[in-house]
Amino acid sequence: MAQALLDNQQHDQKIQPRVWNFWRLLALSIGFLGIQFGWAIQMGQMSPLLERLGSDPRLTGLISCAGPVTGVFVQPMIGALSDRCTSRWGRRRPFLLLGICLTALSLVFMPHSSSLLMAAVLLWILDASLNITQGPYRALVPDVVPKQQQAAAYAYMSATIGLGSVIAFWVSSQLTQLDTLFNLGAMAILLAMGATILLTPETPVIQENSEKKEAAPNMFKLLWRSIVVDPLTTFNALPQDAKKLCFMHSMTWFGLMCLFVYVSVFIPHQIFGAKTPQDPGYQTGVQWVSQCYAVFNIVCFVFSMAIGPLVRRFSKKWVHTLGLTCLSGGLLGLWFAPTPMWAMALMGLMGIGWATTLSVPFALLSDYLPGGKEGVLMGTFNIFIAAPGVLSNLLVGQLIALYDNQTGVAMLVGGVMVLASALMLQSIREKPSLTLS
Repeated sequence: MAQALLDNQQHDQKIQPRVWNFWRLLALSIGFLGIQFGWAIQMGQMSPLLERLGSDPRLTGLISCAGPVTGVFVQPMIGALSDRCTSRWGRRRPFLLLGICLTALSLVFMPHSSSLLMAAVLLWILDASLNITQGPYRALVPDVVPKQQQAAAYAYMSATIGLGSVIAFWVSSQLTQLDTLFNLGAMAILLAMGATILLTPETPVIQENSEKKEAAPNMFKLLWRSIVVDPLTTFNALPQDAKKLCFMHSMTWFGLMCLFVYVSVFIPHQIFGAKTPQDPGYQTGVQWVSQCYAVFNIVCFVFSMAIGPLVRRFSKKWVHTLGLTCLSGGLLGLWFAPTPMWAMALMGLMGIGWATTLSVPFALLSDYLPGGKEGVLMGTFNIFIAAPGVLSNLLVGQLIALYDNQTGVAMLVGGVMVLASALMLQSIREKPSLTLS
């Protein structure tokens, strides 16, 4: 094993530059621009598409479990497989290629769904494909980027995520033809991720002969360990404040899923007054949702640059409390929004909370990172993001049905859950540490 690692390191030095320039970092990160097209189309268009095919809030919530469920199960499985891959094209490239091809195919077929069942199956394939792509993609950074530039590489990825979201939602707001929009999404992910695959050299894993003779890993045991054993062991070993942070973050994500699943049908119905998907105002409302999401992501992108100075001036907990307050206020305010512009302004306000949610909890959690357990802890933290999504989709749809399918109920429930997470945050002691840069 030691000789194999040495051979890999020597091979890395031959094909990888010691310092990556701007263009190499951009080529590595540009793939996320395409991935965001897939997520943006799903967030802005899937609930209306399902509703047109006869879905109700309960079914929409059940079908939308695809994202969090595949996030819990698919990413650990693909991560384990890619870690052990010995393809001559590298460890990550085969899975990146598989993921983008499946994503593109599901996007192309989605607008032509002839039944609710067909759309549901394609949505699960789409979510699984995006997760197949994302796991190995993030793991590519420590594989190929010089250690001193890995933080910069992740920053480039974050920037392309924000840029991709803004572009994708703006394009969605301009197009009324679903097949054209979904085809553009498929083209975007093929071109963007294709550029990353082609322009980012990856070193194949060199194994010793004795290693090649080892039996294939038991995938059931591997999944059981990565999904159940390691997270439970890690969580039990955390200090009390770190455990509170996990539960606080899960309540935030419960509220966010209320927004992501239901706002794309709430605005056409309540703000634009469309009674059915066939009413003239319905499609206008769906397009307005995409514009609102574009504002949401623009504010997130801009405010993200202010988080570092604010944390240095105040504290991580103070900044995230501000963000959660904006997020909760925006969700609760949507119920009372009288005009489309009010709805857009409230979505912009929620962009502040989205920015802090994407960064500050991870900075708070890093204060409790045990040495050598960084990957396991972050994987455990991801369960507290995905699991609330499943619960939200299952429970909120049932609650909406009790109130005559008023999707505004989801905004109220989401706002209350985010407010509860902000209150719980106040009970967490922030450890003195280096500030978020």
